[in-house]
Amino acid sequence: MKARAAIMLKLHGLIREHAVPLAELIVLENGKNMNEAMADVAKGNETIEYACSLPQLAQGRTLQVSSGGVHCRDYRDPLGVVASIVPFNFPFMVPMWTV
Repeated sequence: MKARAAIMLKLHGLIREHAVPLAELIVLENGKNMNEAMADVAKGNETIEYACSLPQLAQGRTLQVSSGGVHCRDYRDPLGVVASIVPFNFPFMVPMWTV
């Protein structure tokens, strides 16, 4: 998990480094203004940063529930290859939710 997080953190840095060209592509492709495109890139990059913090939390644990006699266990397993249908209005942020 830590190796995957390191790769994603590298992606996070590359996106931050190339945020303006990525936003310009969104402007050309989608017709958004530059501020909206920059916000889309920033929110997508925030999603990556948040996801990189999750491996420390994904240990598998028993969750407390209010009903007696009910036991909930939390498991986090990689899904493997996934597909994402992306709406045209957020072409950068929404795909990051599936990464």
